[in-house]
Amino acid sequence: MSFSAVITLRLDPFIHLGPLTIAWHGLTIAIGLGLGSLLAKRWLSERGLVSDPLFPLALLLAVGGIVGGRLFYLVEHGGPLLGTIGFTFDGGVILAVLLLFLFVWRTKVCGRYLDAIAAGLPFGVAVGRIGDVINGEHYGPRSDFFLAVRNANPHALTPDSALAYQNGGLYEVLLGTLVFGIVWPLRHHFRRPLDLSWLVLALFAAGRFAEFFARSDSPKLALGLDNAQWTSVGLLVVVAVGWLVTRRHYALRMDGSEPSARDRALTEKPSAQDLRRAPPSPD
Repeated sequence: MSFSAVITLRLDPFIHLGPLTIAWHGLTIAIGLGLGSLLAKRWLSERGLVSDPLFPLALLLAVGGIVGGRLFYLVEHGGPLLGTIGFTFDGGVILAVLLLFLFVWRTKVCGRYLDAIAAGLPFGVAVGRIGDVINGEHYGPRSDFFLAVRNANPHALTPDSALAYQNGGLYEVLLGTLVFGIVWPLRHHFRRPLDLSWLVLALFAAGRFAEFFARSDSPKLALGLDNAQWTSVGLLVVVAVGWLVTRRHYALRMDGSEPSARDRALTEKPSAQDLRRAPPSPD
């Protein structure tokens, strides 16, 4: 098997700065979260919406992604509860989405804020997954495909630093980049709240369904498909039902009915006239 055309990485999975050791995995996730949040803030600014609810939403996204990803990985593969390696994208998405929808439902924040998160999420995922490529995590079978990766550093997680493998992390980077390339230019064309969110989830689910034909890090379940692919099928069903429900829910509002006063207070920036009318604050 020839590896002349494959991608070769020699980076150590850890950055050593004197007594300080930083994992590329954690660093790229943090950078991805920050960049995704900046894109979400820009999306809100383009619509004249305040960014105050964005911080708790981004926090819930991070917590749900990490905790859900770890728990789902343990269900599939087992291992200790605490660890820095071994996270499943689907588990992170499921728990994060549940937490985000619960927050929006409890606080009555406009669904546009979920769209803001969805607009920045693909780019954040693409950046965050770079650490998986460097680690050699989520590797598949040996390959001489031009997108196969040889992690030449002996500290990488691949079984043999002399061989190239299909790299699930790289496919996640490419998938996130592709979804971002589709969604971001179209972001102004979604008039109904949550349509953008459902589209992003559908694209990720469909992409991961196809991606796992080249990966082998998810156990087989039934009909020749593995856990990750069946999870993607389930997510596509949820997306279809969710889109139909929200479409019906927002039908009257799109026909011209006014949003509630609470929605306006939570989502609209105060005008200069409102600021002049506001009573002075007590000393």
